[in-house]
Amino acid sequence: MDEGNASYIQAQTLLNGSDSGESLVKAAEAMRLAANSGHTIAANSFGNLLHHGRGVHQDLSAARAYYLQAAEAGLPAARFNLGFMLVHGLGGERDEDRARTLFLLAAEDGNLDAITHLGAMMMTGAGGAQDFDSALAWWARGADLGDSRCALNLGIAHAGGHAGDVNFVAAWYWFKMAERLGNDGAAAELERLEGVMSEDEHAAVVACTAR
Repeated sequence: MDEGNASYIQAQTLLNGSDSGESLVKAAEAMRLAANSGHTIAANSFGNLLHHGRGVHQDLSAARAYYLQAAEAGLPAARFNLGFMLVHGLGGERDEDRARTLFLLAAEDGNLDAITHLGAMMMTGAGGAQDFDSALAWWARGADLGDSRCALNLGIAHAGGHAGDVNFVAAWYWFKMAERLGNDGAAAELERLEGVMSEDEHAAVVACTAR
């Protein structure tokens, strides 16, 4: 593992240094050596390099194998990455059930990408039972952790009645939070929503902002 750590540090140093193609190739080779020595983070990182063809030829099946190595060691980011490949059938067969399980495990460790995708799968019933309440709860957790995608999704859910009755005031609250968190699509959603809100609903959001 000491050799793996050394190779991982070398790879990270190269990745954080020059942007030249030669440095990227050397970084990928060092990351491969670290991953093959059993270094968990390196396995996920090398999987990412293979996934996107950075410093190596793109190889989705190999990327999936390295993500699996790191996921089985319990790395939340790798669990998300493997789940993403399973959802989209990248590097092998699609398996939404397994992906949802991986997203849940990663979400429980606070991985924001996993929280966002898990909520979407629960909302639509992909990979398991449709569960609106759990989807909303996960997105609320993600929004509390600062994820603008989760806040935007909550706004859409409330505006569309997926959180129970249509609630434009709640939708406005979540869209506004998404905007504050830097979501590029939140302003357009707010503009669209404010165009259909009633006078009472406008008054309610004004009162909300005054608190």
